[in-house]
Amino acid sequence: MEQSRLSWKAAWSKAWSDLTDPFDRLSEVAFGVIMALTIISVIPTAADGAGRQQLVLAALGCNLAWGMVDALMTLVGMRVDREHRHAGLRALRRSADEKSFREGLREFLPDLMVDHLQSSDVQRLRGNFLKSLLGTGEAPSLGREHWLAWLILAGHTFLATLPIILPLLVIRDDLLALRLAQITGLLLMFGLGWLLARWAGGRPWQGAVGFTALGVAMTGICLALGG
Repeated sequence: MEQSRLSWKAAWSKAWSDLTDPFDRLSEVAFGVIMALTIISVIPTAADGAGRQQLVLAALGCNLAWGMVDALMTLVGMRVDREHRHAGLRALRRSADEKSFREGLREFLPDLMVDHLQSSDVQRLRGNFLKSLLGTGEAPSLGREHWLAWLILAGHTFLATLPIILPLLVIRDDLLALRLAQITGLLLMFGLGWLLARWAGGRPWQGAVGFTALGVAMTGICLALGG
């Protein structure tokens, strides 16, 4: 509705800052790195250059497909959440008294905040809410900012593949190319852990080392289970 009329610039800003957060974006990069490492790790068994080329294409195709699917499920989740919240607002609008309205607020506000609201606060909130258009009509549809959020998440997964496959494109020796690709993947996981720890307010070095170890373990599990 109103959100769907956002300019492209405003929609992009909302998609980047409100609909996706650093954890979402860095997680998508981590998924891409782990999947790329899993696929290229079978290069030593590839018979020739054509086999290596197929693995590179497989890594690109897999991450593109997974990025699109995962981002699409995020989009579905956004739509379901909007429907759910709209249903909650409709129920809040139908509340018969102050007590039921207070209980309905728990869907949207922390319990601690609701518990500390005075009766006059609840009455004022209820009066203002009933004067508004919240909870009326149909649930707002997804706007362009949601589709841009889909593009952001899918793009992060796909782009994570590129630095890993680069050694495979420019170095002829299979083992050397594989080792450089794996080192690149480890450096990416280290950087992702560092950024996540900083964003969370933790210790970057611990976060970087821990996230790298987690990435290695997950890649090993994927390989053990057949990729």
